[in-house]
Amino acid sequence: MRVFLSVVSHKHASLITELDCLSILAKHFVVVLKNNYEGEAQLLQRYCEQHNIHLINDAYGCGFGKNNNIVFKYCEEQFNIADDDFFITFNPDVVASPEDIQQLIDCMSNNSIPFAAISLYKNNERTIRDFSIRKFPTFTTFAKSFMGLGNNSLIKECLDVSKVDWAAGSFLAFRTDVYKKLRGFDEKFFMYCEDIDICYRANKQGYGLTYLPTISAVHLAKHQNRKIFSKHFYWHIKSALMFLLLSKAGIRTKSIL
Repeated sequence: MRVFLSVVSHKHASLITELDCLSILAKHFVVVLKNNYEGEAQLLQRYCEQHNIHLINDAYGCGFGKNNNIVFKYCEEQFNIADDDFFITFNPDVVASPEDIQQLIDCMSNNSIPFAAISLYKNNERTIRDFSIRKFPTFTTFAKSFMGLGNNSLIKECLDVSKVDWAAGSFLAFRTDVYKKLRGFDEKFFMYCEDIDICYRANKQGYGLTYLPTISAVHLAKHQNRKIFSKHFYWHIKSALMFLLLSKAGIRTKSIL
């Protein structure tokens, strides 16, 4: 049983080198970094070569879902990833120790959990929550979120190990066979809501997301979708409408790995 961490960098080279979390994790797990910005190719190549991190340095400008699918395909081709291995989407602004990851894998293995999320915090002391565990959205809850009137969070309700609707793609842990059966992320979602979509499809196929509140990591998130008329805001609106329309109609197209 092996653990694969999928990290997508879009102009995150400085943050990756500053946090230097991946170099530590790479001593214990297989870390695959997908560079999404050609301008940082050389810098990331030097960093990865120094720390035994596997680098995919092409196919720039892809969306979050497609980038993670590219990493998964790379793991299949280069490492013959097995069904009982684990595949974790791991944002470059997430900080976790090898012990955090191993605790997660042990819990998933010992309890036959195929798909899991953990608690994320905004500070190193792990006292300020990142409200990453949510209910599936509706038109109303999306509208309230965009207006800053609520975040649809389930954190206060979920103090024990429990099934939840969805969690942010900044950290999602899949048993490999589940990721295969889901055929990865739906690449029609360029950015935003691809995590809602994959959790929704997993739920429909009987692989409901399990929230493990006692296992945690730090997420130094910088949300860029709140500025009206920005490209991030446009991507968020487009993805939200697409998810709502597809789920309402019962249409679930899947990306092809």
